[in-house]
Amino acid sequence: MEPQLTGHINAGLNVCLTPEEIVEVIIHCVQYAGFPRAINALTVAKKVFEQRGVA
Repeated sequence: MEPQLTGHINAGLNVCLTPEEIVEVIIHCVQYAGFPRAINALTVAKKVFEQRGVA
């Protein structure tokens, strides 16, 4: 799941989503995907933000 999620997060940043909006979407998915998957998604998002120099 990590490569696909990385691509989607990068695409979101490319179309001017803010990091806060991306994190909010991931948090919203907790009830649908489960807490462990959401935590993994937040970890992936953090890596993407660090790679792109986004605060």
